[in-house]
Amino acid sequence: MSSMFEDNPNLIQDPPPPPQNTSPWLPHKTPTPLVLIHDGGGTIFSYYCLGDLGRAVYGISNPNYPSGKAWKGGIPEMARHYLGFIKTALPKGGDLIIGGWSLGGLISLEVARQLAEENASANAKADNHDNGKKTLNLLGIVMVDSVCPLELTAPPLPVVQHVAQWSEHTKQETRDRVMRCYSEATRMLGEWKLPVWDDDDDKDNTDNHPDNSSNNNNTTNPQQQHQQQNGTVKGNSNGHATTLTQVARNLPKPRPPPVILLRAREPVPVPVPGEGISKADIHRGDRLLGWASYRADLITSVIDIPGHHFSIFRSEETLATTTAAIRKACLDLEDLHARGVGTGMGVGVGEFE
Repeated sequence: MSSMFEDNPNLIQDPPPPPQNTSPWLPHKTPTPLVLIHDGGGTIFSYYCLGDLGRAVYGISNPNYPSGKAWKGGIPEMARHYLGFIKTALPKGGDLIIGGWSLGGLISLEVARQLAEENASANAKADNHDNGKKTLNLLGIVMVDSVCPLELTAPPLPVVQHVAQWSEHTKQETRDRVMRCYSEATRMLGEWKLPVWDDDDDKDNTDNHPDNSSNNNNTTNPQQQHQQQNGTVKGNSNGHATTLTQVARNLPKPRPPPVILLRAREPVPVPVPGEGISKADIHRGDRLLGWASYRADLITSVIDIPGHHFSIFRSEETLATTTAAIRKACLDLEDLHARGVGTGMGVGVGEFE
């Protein structure tokens, strides 16, 4: 376990060897590397339990896990740090897929936004003829049961605290560090201002969410309402939202990459069924896990997997289906890229038994 935190990112799975006896006229396409970001507990142990994903797989653990140091800049600071890790792992640039379980999927969204802005800035400076710079091309995100943190309506039942289950061999020091990471993750999510993308000031998503707009007369969508409340956007002459950073830099505004969501089918067990729900289940009845309240076209497709939020990496059965679903999601993202399909294509549905 110690090397998991000494090296970032960790190479969890090696890339497959090139096929033998291939025609020299048909160049071999190496499968796109996958970078998985840690969950709320800060570790990447669960990703080591996955089966073969058919590609190089890197894991990023929370480098502050051993020390307990807080991320003063919250999730955006983590994302900047982790983007640096990714560049270290892929110094030549090229295609990649990112993702993660729970918090890892949320951090991936912030990484995607920062990378998109970085690439847009580089494109805006193309007249400098800096052709030697190696850029990263993000094909998409694989969210593994990552629930949208926006809560525009009250949960259907009171939220109850999940009681972590430990192996009898888990040291107390490890338990304390994991719980400290969970506490820090909760704080950061409460402060996080979700990323703003290119057409948030040109497109009104309110029509897609009548329940969210029925009690107000403005024309901002739920994402804009959330960000205006947190002081991150301002209105332009059309009453739409524009980030202060984008106004200051006058940069082209990027679009989100395709996102494939793996959704656990079952709710997390609670002490008294029917009298409460886990925080991970506040949007469980929604196939998109609440993400339409952020952006209607964010999720490209949903793959249902057996188990609940905390069991999808636990047993051999759930590990097999979670592995198959992640593998499929990566192949689907590669296919979308090959066909030139991006975000906004509508939601497809898949299922693993």
